[in-house]
Amino acid sequence: LHVALGKSVGAKPPPSATHPLWGFRRPRAMASPSGGDGDSELILHRWPSAWGLPSLSPECVAVEAYLRLAGLRFACEDCKTPYASPSGQLPALDQCADIVGEDAGAKDAAARDHTGALAARRIADHLAKKVANLDAHLGSAADRAHLAAYLALVESKLATATAHYTWIDRDRFTAHTREAYGAAFPAPLSYIIPWLWRRRAAKRLGAPLGGEVSDAAVRAGAADAYAALSVFLRDRGGDQFMFGKKPTSLDAVAFAHLSFHALAPVGDALRDELKKHPNLINYVERVRRVTFPDASGNGGTGGSAMDAIDSSKWLDPPDRTGSGRRRGWWGYGGDASRGGWSDGKKEPLKKKPRSAKDIRFRRRSRWSVAIAIAAVASYLLTGELITFVFSEEGEGDREVNEGAAEEVEDAEEEVELEEPLDDDDAEEPPPEAEEE
Repeated sequence: LHVALGKSVGAKPPPSATHPLWGFRRPRAMASPSGGDGDSELILHRWPSAWGLPSLSPECVAVEAYLRLAGLRFACEDCKTPYASPSGQLPALDQCADIVGEDAGAKDAAARDHTGALAARRIADHLAKKVANLDAHLGSAADRAHLAAYLALVESKLATATAHYTWIDRDRFTAHTREAYGAAFPAPLSYIIPWLWRRRAAKRLGAPLGGEVSDAAVRAGAADAYAALSVFLRDRGGDQFMFGKKPTSLDAVAFAHLSFHALAPVGDALRDELKKHPNLINYVERVRRVTFPDASGNGGTGGSAMDAIDSSKWLDPPDRTGSGRRRGWWGYGGDASRGGWSDGKKEPLKKKPRSAKDIRFRRRSRWSVAIAIAAVASYLLTGELITFVFSEEGEGDREVNEGAAEEVEDAEEEVELEEPLDDDDAEEPPPEAEEE
């Protein structure tokens, strides 16, 4: 990180700091049917690593940092496109086959937030309520007020600066963002899809692409946030995290955006201002060194570490236990129709209510099957592979048809009688005519 920022601060950084490639294990979510990382009950679906960061999306980094700071056992699944995620968005969290982070109000893909900010917020709220609350040790009202204030500061200033230089700024989008986010798509989709995402991000930020966007205002907002976080870290944190020795949700979000500004190529416009606060640089490096594994996959907290917390110590442990669940194509458990059971007593699970997305998918599936059947039937009929002959006659029609047949037969007999004779059959003239 010190090398990336081009400035030496304080003591000499450790060897791992000279190589900003933050290593981490990426086990397949369902690679092993028993034991190991394949049985993690939390699976984080994220964008792949890029630019020396665990993920090219700071929202994915924030969610992973939360999981690691909480010491939770989880597995990571890299998705090259958000369409490979079970929710259609990144990040997404799979908790025992239940997807967290999905926007139930989004009726189609155009209404989804492809920056991942809303999905990350939903996942953080879910983890705090049901899995592990990083802010539980903040007992005083003053600490909770400071937490809310600085979270709002990071989201309004640093997150806005991140989105601006990632999606809105034309030069940085063309040089870096489009290539990173469109790498999995073939041409011309590698140009079209990131451009569509850029338009949606601009609409959410209220920054029309054709209008004047004040770059100076974005930088000024980021500078104010850097200064406020630097003072707060010096006065309250000091030891390791923002609130002392124990991490909070603020550390996960602040670390994600600060590290993105320090290492991502789209954050080069903010580095000069970030260099003015050495304690923030040291803070990012401390959190990275303690939380994430090194390049060889060693160290770090949470994830696949030996001391990671399993589901037995969650705030709201899942109903399904490992011994009584069946594993199938859809992962752990499921409803009774999929063969899932709540425990060893083989009691069928309650059927999960269908979401709006499931209902829409089933409806479209039925229409697809109906259209396919109609297409096959029309092909068989128009291709003369199957011919239908309809013959329905009443008694009246039968009498008319019989009368018409008799008239046709009489007409044929008359034609035969009136036919001219051949030359051979013609009568010879009488002998008197010949003698004359």
